Amino acid sequence: MPRKPTLAENMGLPAVAGAMAVCFTHPLELTKTRLQLDNERAAKGQKKLYSGWTNCVKQNYATDGVKGLQRGLQLGIVRELCFNAVRIGLVPVVTDMISGDRKPTGLERFAGGMTCGALGGCCVNPIEVLKIRMQSQGGLTGFQHTYPSTTQALASLVKDEGFAGMTRGILTSTVRGCIGPGSQVVAYGEMKAALVERGWSGGSILTHVPCALASAAISIAVVNPVDVVRTRVYNAPVRT
Repeated sequence: MPRKPTLAENMGLPAVAGAMAVCFTHPLELTKTRLQLDNERAAKGQKKLYSGWTNCVKQNYATDGVKGLQRGLQLGIVRELCFNAVRIGLVPVVTDMISGDRKPTGLERFAGGMTCGALGGCCVNPIEVLKIRMQSQGGLTGFQHTYPSTTQALASLVKDEGFAGMTRGILTSTVRGCIGPGSQVVAYGEMKAALVERGWSGGSILTHVPCALASAAISIAVVNPVDVVRTRVYNAPVRT
């Protein structure tokens, strides 16, 4: 019988994997943020400044190079460390609490994923606020908060905005964390279970990869409307 992973392994491995992955995906996350803010201009009747995601990448690279495309990466890494530790690492624990001694159902896995995602969203909300503000900084669209560095951004958030600033948009972050991981966890689990029933190896990378890619696509589609709202709320000017 295979050894059951410890809680430290369940939380640590997803956290490290997410932190490594974001080093490669951060430019796309930055591009998404700036396009969402550009669409906000269009919603107000103003001319859009990016014709598409490739144009957004080209313009930002021409302005700031690779460094500009990785703006806010430190916050992205911290976010992935904390968020993945909670939203993935605690899923087995929470799901076992829900199902007891029996094998969890798809609905119970969904409930576990939603619960852990919501907890993760609450935990990383201040980091999300600053990450989105720094990603929009230097772009053509969106309010510019002009933080000189990550540490100064954090200090400014705590000093100038306090608890209200750190919890800004926390409801949207919680909803996003809830339905995103919730839908991804159950989609991955159900697709993998279906493949295993058809003779695929549960431990094979050929099983994990397609299930992971498909479940991620489902999660993104489900969560995108909330993500748009969250970006605009986080980057809005601070009311004094």
